[in-house]
Amino acid sequence: MIFSFGSRVVRLKRELTPNFKQSSLGSTHTADIAPLTAALSFAKESDMRIRRIMTASVLMVGILCCCYATTYAQGTNLGTIRGTVTDANGAVVTNAAIQVTDQATGISRDVTTNSAGDYEVPALKPGTYKVTVTATGFKTTNMDAVVSGSDVVRADLKLEVGAATESVIVVGGEAGLIEKDQPVIAQTLNNQQLTQVPRDSREILEFLYLNPDITQGPGGDGTFKFIGAQSYGATFSLDGQRTNGGIFGEPTSSQPSLETIGELIVLSKNFSAEYSGISNIRIETKRGGSSYHGSLFYNNKNSALAAWTTQDKIDKSNFLPTPALSSFPTPYFNLNETGGSIGGPVPFTHKNTFFLLAYERRWDFAPVRVRASNIPTSLILGGNFTAINAGNRPAVPSSIVPLLTPAEIANNTILTGEDCDVAPEDCTLRWNSIPT
Repeated sequence: MIFSFGSRVVRLKRELTPNFKQSSLGSTHTADIAPLTAALSFAKESDMRIRRIMTASVLMVGILCCCYATTYAQGTNLGTIRGTVTDANGAVVTNAAIQVTDQATGISRDVTTNSAGDYEVPALKPGTYKVTVTATGFKTTNMDAVVSGSDVVRADLKLEVGAATESVIVVGGEAGLIEKDQPVIAQTLNNQQLTQVPRDSREILEFLYLNPDITQGPGGDGTFKFIGAQSYGATFSLDGQRTNGGIFGEPTSSQPSLETIGELIVLSKNFSAEYSGISNIRIETKRGGSSYHGSLFYNNKNSALAAWTTQDKIDKSNFLPTPALSSFPTPYFNLNETGGSIGGPVPFTHKNTFFLLAYERRWDFAPVRVRASNIPTSLILGGNFTAINAGNRPAVPSSIVPLLTPAEIANNTILTGEDCDVAPEDCTLRWNSIPT
């Protein structure tokens, strides 16, 4: 299309150019120029319109691809609540209204039971949900269901005959315990457990050692072993997005603040093929709720209150005194961690949009260990060079040699070189120490 417009412009130019040359100055000249100007303007506008359409198409395809990739990656970190609604005699209740309400945000989702009395509400974020069932001729029945990660949770409810204005709260085994619908062995730590359990670090991956299937690598080098296998056989994810990095697939060093962690889930046995790796470590972040909540913290760990590390003890046992350092230096460090978080509904959104902000800063005061052989010791600064190899000691200036006494030459200097007894003139006179 663009090329056809271009050829059209060329043809118009060729047709109008002879008329322009043959016309005289005046109105005829203006009449010949006007069609050419209009044609050029039309072609330019069409070209710009086509470019805008192509650009918009490319952007739309890119957005669709991003949305598809995001949906696919996050599909396994969302849970599901399903169940069956029956009456007191065990008969299924069809077309019963099911409302699943997120107790953190107050947002609800509505479904109805099918012909078999079953219902299912997928794509639920981790949290506590209230399942409410209403049906004609039955009391309103409520049950709490806790969704952790991508669990498929069953919430089977048995309705009682009565008015809908009457309410029944199901607890414990009255309607059957809420149980997982998958034989996955997983260990889950929520935010309260993560922040209140005794710990010596705010690193989220340090909590993996609470799982009996996870041990530390050889020598305490910070690597993990999952059921005896190396860490690069495991899969790490954050909110459904894979976070393995490096050559061997170890977890990335960038981790969210402990204040933002909603759940830490470790799948180590019997998980389905949708979770790759010998073990699956999933971190789910919190989200803002229907009310404002915040937190502040300050942690300090210093050498005055902490025990020596194993490495410090090893270094002390291998320490050899030198003229520069006569005793092993006392280990010193002062680690400070501070930050906070705040979350809640975004103002003026009628509590339909929520936010969570967190900030964390960490700094450490520790001495820098410098090991060098060219820093002068107290003996060298005092003029005693006997700790230095004879060939590296400072040479005696030729102008100073006549001023030295025979005793000073014998006691305070040394000849360095080869065959100094035979040819002392080929050797260098150097200081042992500066005469007093």
